[in-house]
Amino acid sequence: MSSVKVAVRVRPFNSREIQLLSKCVIDMSDKETYITSSSNQTYSFEFDFSYSSFDKEAVDYASQEKVYTDIGVEMLDHAFDG
Repeated sequence: MSSVKVAVRVRPFNSREIQLLSKCVIDMSDKETYITSSSNQTYSFEFDFSYSSFDKEAVDYASQEKVYTDIGVEMLDHAFDG
């Protein structure tokens, strides 16, 4: 098991991004993160954890509780162990 884990999380748009009618160019599925460029080319990346917190109504929405349960508990345990 690796001592380093990488987690990425996409957040909801802030008020400025909403005002500018921004478009989310990031999709996530399990450990995969997909980024679509302005030229419509899609790039794929794999991480230990990929969390989408962009849309609360989405089936795969990652709540703060989900992220904490998946990675926060272990991280705190290691921190307390020194």
